[in-house]
Amino acid sequence: MTVWTSLTLDEINDWLMAHHFHQAKVMRPVEQGVEDSVYALLLENDVRVCLRLYERTEPTGAFELTMRLVSKGLAACAPLSDGKGNVLGTLKGKPAALFPWVEGRWRRNPALSQIAEMGLFLGRMAEYTEEISQGWHCPNPRGRDWFHAIAGKLLPLLEKEEQAFLVQEIAVQTGFWWTGKRLEGIAYGPIHGDLFRNNVLFGKTGSLSGVLDWGFCAQDEPLIYDLAIAANDWCLASDGIALDPLKLKTLLVARETIVPLTPQERAAWPMALRLAALRFYLSRKHDALCPRAIDAGKTLDSRVFEAILWDRIKTPYPLPQTFESAPLAR
Repeated sequence: MTVWTSLTLDEINDWLMAHHFHQAKVMRPVEQGVEDSVYALLLENDVRVCLRLYERTEPTGAFELTMRLVSKGLAACAPLSDGKGNVLGTLKGKPAALFPWVEGRWRRNPALSQIAEMGLFLGRMAEYTEEISQGWHCPNPRGRDWFHAIAGKLLPLLEKEEQAFLVQEIAVQTGFWWTGKRLEGIAYGPIHGDLFRNNVLFGKTGSLSGVLDWGFCAQDEPLIYDLAIAANDWCLASDGIALDPLKLKTLLVARETIVPLTPQERAAWPMALRLAALRFYLSRKHDALCPRAIDAGKTLDSRVFEAILWDRIKTPYPLPQTFESAPLAR
């Protein structure tokens, strides 16, 4: 179980009272988290909510983005405001916020229609990029500086072969994406940054009910990077490494139903897949070799994304020029 900050029911209720929320009668730590501490609460008015303490992610950018997306009708799960209109408080010295409970569960093996819903969600984010980007700034917490810093920490801990591999891939990505200027024909805007299956819930009917965990969002990144992050998790073949052609086609058709990809984005797609794989290889390798605590939390297997990265380098998965058909959910 990943709970970095332990809380009692009394401590939670003191915080709820101070922020003019109903008291909780039941609390339960949520085991699936990795970055932050999360508690499921049942309030005295029988409303279920979620309390989140921000341990490693930064909340304000996520709050701004989710509130803007919710205003456009997207299921982005924005925080609840307290009696004074605030969405953020402090609990045990950590930033804390309350969220509505989203009914549903994540799907380990999503149906094609659910993969299509993920593509449509990303398409709608792209559709509203200009509107939801105005008037706020949220730098990428997992951007260029982070890549270089984490790689620098890892290199002395790696075997020579893996050192050479990492140095080479960082150089390739620096030369392509991190040139200090925007790439022409590539759309930039807000991204989720962590669109894995376990961050998306589907209701009993199978339809999308909420996209959660926006702590790695950023305001001005290539939109196909977010699409590639999703593809590297939602569109895996049975071996858990390669990309399944039909799943990938389904995701991309749905996205292009809303906003088509540009020729430059199509050309950059193989590099986006590699960047997305490198990002999670680095974070998981770092957590394995430089854990936050000896006996707390869980570490995800970095070898999976090492294998995915090798596969994306060997097999670029170029996009077809046209998409004939795929299961869509509107």
